[in-house]
Amino acid sequence: MKNILGQLARTGLLPDDQATAILAGGTPPVEEIVLHLVIAAWDGYAVLTGDPQSSKQERCIAHSVLAATFLSAMATLGEAEAQRRSGVRTT
Repeated sequence: MKNILGQLARTGLLPDDQATAILAGGTPPVEEIVLHLVIAAWDGYAVLTGDPQSSKQERCIAHSVLAATFLSAMATLGEAEAQRRSGVRTT
C-alpha cells in the first residue's frame, strides 16, 4: 500500500500537503484520497466535454474514466466502512 501511495503522491493528482505527508511516510484517510481522485477525474471530464475541438472518442473516454472513478470510489469507501465496522485494518 505504501508503494502505491508513494506513486500516487508523485502524480500531481493530490494536493501538495497530502502528497508531502504521504512521501514523509504518513497515510491519510482513504476518504480524502478518493475525494481528490474523483475531483481530478471530474475536472478532466469537464475540460474535454467543454472543448469544442475534442473528438467524440475523447469525450467517450473521459466519460468512461469518470464512471469508473465513481464506481471505484464507491467500492473503496464501502470496503473501508466495512473494515471500520469490523475493526479490521489492512494497511
